[in-house]
Amino acid sequence: MLDFYKGMDISSLPQSLAEGMRVKDRDGSETEVFGLLKEYGVNAVRLRIWNDPECVPEAKGYCSLQHTLEMARKVRENHMSFLLDFHYSDFWADPANQRKPKAWEAFSFSELEEAVYAFTRDTLLRLKEEGALPDMVQIGNEIRSGLLFPEGELPDYEGMVRLVNAGIRGAREVAGPEQMQVMIHLDQGGRYDWLHEWFEKAFLAGLRDFDLIGLSYYPFWHGTYLDLRDSMNRLLRDYGKPILIVETAYAWRKSERGFIDEDQIRIGCMEATPRGQRRVLEYVMHLVAELPGRMGKGVYYWEPICVPGSGGGWNENMGLLDEDGRAMEGLEAFRQDREEMEHEPEGWKELEGRLQSTGGEGSEPGMGGDNLLRNGDFTEGADGMAYWDIEEKEENTVLSILPERKCLKVQAAKNFRFCISNTIILRQEGDYGVSVEIMGVDTTGVDVRLFAENCGNVRETVIHPTEHSRAVYEIRNMPCEAGLLKVGIRISSPAIYVTMGDFRVIREKL
Repeated sequence: MLDFYKGMDISSLPQSLAEGMRVKDRDGSETEVFGLLKEYGVNAVRLRIWNDPECVPEAKGYCSLQHTLEMARKVRENHMSFLLDFHYSDFWADPANQRKPKAWEAFSFSELEEAVYAFTRDTLLRLKEEGALPDMVQIGNEIRSGLLFPEGELPDYEGMVRLVNAGIRGAREVAGPEQMQVMIHLDQGGRYDWLHEWFEKAFLAGLRDFDLIGLSYYPFWHGTYLDLRDSMNRLLRDYGKPILIVETAYAWRKSERGFIDEDQIRIGCMEATPRGQRRVLEYVMHLVAELPGRMGKGVYYWEPICVPGSGGGWNENMGLLDEDGRAMEGLEAFRQDREEMEHEPEGWKELEGRLQSTGGEGSEPGMGGDNLLRNGDFTEGADGMAYWDIEEKEENTVLSILPERKCLKVQAAKNFRFCISNTIILRQEGDYGVSVEIMGVDTTGVDVRLFAENCGNVRETVIHPTEHSRAVYEIRNMPCEAGLLKVGIRISSPAIYVTMGDFRVIREKL
């Protein structure tokens, strides 16, 4: 193993180049991507593989075995380490999406188990024949919710572990740990309790024979930097496995069409600038490098080689290239060696003190004025749910009233949908405001919304739950007619929890 993996996931590179992307060094001179990465100290590449992306039009055939072979050869030609990420899907797999490949949809469980084993083995054998065997391999991508739904969907740990073990067997048949190490990859890098529960239950179900723990850590989703430090140290104490952050990223600018919004930037505790982006990378690298016994093994930036275009989204503000394709200062973070990473980076002491004193973000006051909504604090009725209607609730969703905090907790152990509402009669037309206090967990695929509906007029506010304070979310100055006003929360999400309280409806003006 390398002393420290300074890596990047550049799986989309073939598509980006085919669509005309041009990459420049910081001085503006056009350059070849692998040469640029090596110049700045990048020594490792992560690639995802989809089973048959031709089955999904949006995939455009990329991340297939053939594309992976071509990219893997380039990785080896440039003497870089290679991490292969099996999604076991024809398209994206993450906590919210773990779809079986089309070719496997009708398989029995035993056939599915065999397919995972054979696909893993055969893919790695092909890479080995090409002289491009990975140094590390992931058995699934962000599998905290499981994989290959529904057979491997949690809380069925036995089914999930059988499928994961099948992938591990396929990998071990091709190469032992001295040649190629096996990784388990979960999201929620800063949330030890969830990760610990996953590993404990997976071990009880028979998980065995893996070498590394890989985590995703995005500071706008997965807890504070101090949460990450605590989580990694406790996982290391519990299981003694080397730890890598195999996905991280941060925004270099604010953008209405970008991947994260103002609220997520606030949660991430860092300005969205090229300098802020570099600092986030330096902080994450520092936290990994300082793990005891040099058991923190590396950090991979997810999809940094992209240029803003017409489509918005990730490319708009999350990569390490600006609008002209020019490298930004975030790349400088990769020049560090482990010893440099172990020293506290610029601004760290100040940020650490702020996080210790506030938990990451301050609370906000709710909307003032007379509350027109009944039971906005879930204290009325025998079950605390007077005046509330549950419009959608799947079987795995658990509701709990927390009297001491005057709120409702919604939690699920698997992907779920939920909707709750409260309806009042407005006697006068005018502008009204709606607010709610929220805590909870965020990650890929979480969609939580505050909504208000009046006489065909519908307004929504997107919510980003976070654990360290109850944040207030609002709909302001909503023109309403006299009549019914329905307000509530809709959730469509992988396994998370959300608490909601202090729902308020205020008349702002007539």
